[in-house]
Amino acid sequence: MGRQDGQKPPYLEFDEPLDDDTFDQTRLPTLTELEEAAKLPVISESGVRVPFGNLWQDKKTIVCFIRHFWCPLCQDYMFSISQNVSAQVLDSAGVQLVIVSNGSYEMIKAYRRIFRSPFALYTDPTHNVYNALGMTLQTLEKGPKGTYIRHGMIGGIGWVVVNAVKVGMPVWKEGGEISQLGGEFVMGPGVTCSWAHRMRYTRDHVSILKVVEAAGVD
Repeated sequence: MGRQDGQKPPYLEFDEPLDDDTFDQTRLPTLTELEEAAKLPVISESGVRVPFGNLWQDKKTIVCFIRHFWCPLCQDYMFSISQNVSAQVLDSAGVQLVIVSNGSYEMIKAYRRIFRSPFALYTDPTHNVYNALGMTLQTLEKGPKGTYIRHGMIGGIGWVVVNAVKVGMPVWKEGGEISQLGGEFVMGPGVTCSWAHRMRYTRDHVSILKVVEAAGVD
């Protein structure tokens, strides 16, 4: 059931960026970690809470964890997904793709309209799923420039503003924690994960074409 009381989901407060010495970019989650993550809730576009594992238990699934909804770097990444990945091609290969962010679920509908995305998007405002899968590093450090980056800082911010106006983004809603990093995983079917990448910097998503290849799609 969706929330009926009008209250926002709880958000974690971070006084300082976290730097985890045990952070590993490509380590596969253990079975215990996967089982824990599978039970944790994510929130759909309609506000319904579903166990994270429901997204990938029945089918091989590419799960892309982005940063916050106002991030121009992740909007570049979303644009690369919309330009390079066909839902029909994935489906014919027995694969699906879902996106997870960490802001308010009430921003999902407008956010998807920016990219005309056919892919389902969920949110994890407590960051519990991020943490369970090892995405514990928080930073605002840019790092090397990913191949998907299309905008500089000033141009990117301007692009985000234009996009928000075009689709009517609810600017009064929580966009997400700006220092939270994301990653990409190939999960399922069942409680399995065959490929993992966690961001170390804010521009550190793996090319979506490499992720699709890792999922076994030509």
